[in-house]
Amino acid sequence: MDTSIRISQRMRRTLLGTVPVTSPLYQLHPLTRFVTLLFMGIIPMFIDWPEINIVILLAIFLYMQWARVDISGLKIYLPLTITVAIFMFTISIGFPGQKPDYVSFHFLWLTLFFQPLFFTFASYWRLMAMLFGTIQYFSTNRERETLVAIRSMKAPFVISYFFSLSLRAAGMFMEDMRTIREAERARGLDETALTLADRAKLYAMYLIPLFTLAIRRTDEISNALFARGYTPAGKLENGGARSDYILSKYLFRRIDSFLIISMIVIFILVAVLRIGFGFFIITSDPLRAILLGMLTGGAQ
Repeated sequence: MDTSIRISQRMRRTLLGTVPVTSPLYQLHPLTRFVTLLFMGIIPMFIDWPEINIVILLAIFLYMQWARVDISGLKIYLPLTITVAIFMFTISIGFPGQKPDYVSFHFLWLTLFFQPLFFTFASYWRLMAMLFGTIQYFSTNRERETLVAIRSMKAPFVISYFFSLSLRAAGMFMEDMRTIREAERARGLDETALTLADRAKLYAMYLIPLFTLAIRRTDEISNALFARGYTPAGKLENGGARSDYILSKYLFRRIDSFLIISMIVIFILVAVLRIGFGFFIITSDPLRAILLGMLTGGAQ
């Protein structure tokens, strides 16, 4: 048997990568995995403390390692994380604002202000936790499993229809982009020799074939759905409900109930503590208090 065929049988392609079919992740119901997206991707919004968001980020990496995701594949996001950090800290250092309670300190030849700098530090880790909380889901799940999760919540057909088309369109868009770039490389294009301005022009030129393919696929998908008798209400022509065969292929176990309830309870607890009692706001962060005390000699 050809090596590529054997590899494809052992690996399952997701939106952002591949995962072994023997991954323990697939013992969980798609709904449980979908809740991890809402839990890991949204809960950092209620937490300003950078130390907690760093712990969440480490938990995401451990979760992906447990799921047997190739962690080395995350290096493609390294330029993004560095660029975001440079942009955020440049704005914070260059335009810190003016408030009388700001504590200043010197680093090399720069005069820095603690409060805006720490706020940027905290915001960066919150953003990274939200980003990789989303990446972990799309690195471990296919469009089909997201659709199963939405249908398991008994969402209206039009919602599952919208999400399924959006996710499939995103996957096809990325595949078309990969095909176009490989075609140009086959014709002798050397991207490493291009300047930054030339690369920007090149990516702008990609929009023409990508939009052309997207419009063509829109018509094809519309005709395919019409031929199969789909309606926005998800009903058959006689008004009856359409059977959902795909849900019968996934078992919902006790561990799924336990994990979903646990994540929902933790999420509600964090939201109530933040909104109702002011927990996790940046001014009450213990790390901020320690650093500020070191700068002011304990006066603050």
